[in-house]
Amino acid sequence: MTDTTIRKSVFLAADKPRVWDFLTKTDLLTQWFHPAQSDLSEGEDYLLTSQKDGDRMCWGTVEVMKPVDYMKWSFTVGPMQGKMSTVEWWLEEAPGGTRLTLEHSELPNSPDGYGLVLALDKGWHGFMGNLHDLATAPAPA
Repeated sequence: MTDTTIRKSVFLAADKPRVWDFLTKTDLLTQWFHPAQSDLSEGEDYLLTSQKDGDRMCWGTVEVMKPVDYMKWSFTVGPMQGKMSTVEWWLEEAPGGTRLTLEHSELPNSPDGYGLVLALDKGWHGFMGNLHDLATAPAPA
């Protein structure tokens, strides 16, 4: 059986510490992704909720944090019925900013799971666009 993986990469005109904050800090996660219950910390569970009604959207555990270079989460959403997948983030210095790469692996590899993978791919695409817009805006004074 092969693994189904989503890969996305975006250039952000922001330094790695600023991008890292967007990936880990509650107030910044809320702006581009989903509200978090708390800042993300290695070894801790996380829960991201809907901005509209507070329902849980995705959850798991922050497995590895290597500030400001790499982070790995276990990750699930309701339609996955408790099966965990893996989300990894790489931050690399690039001229004028940071290249952020996302890899979401261990996704369903079945005809029934195809729609979920397409929805996750579309979601990540939109969220990375949100992050691009926010992280490249001037930092507040």
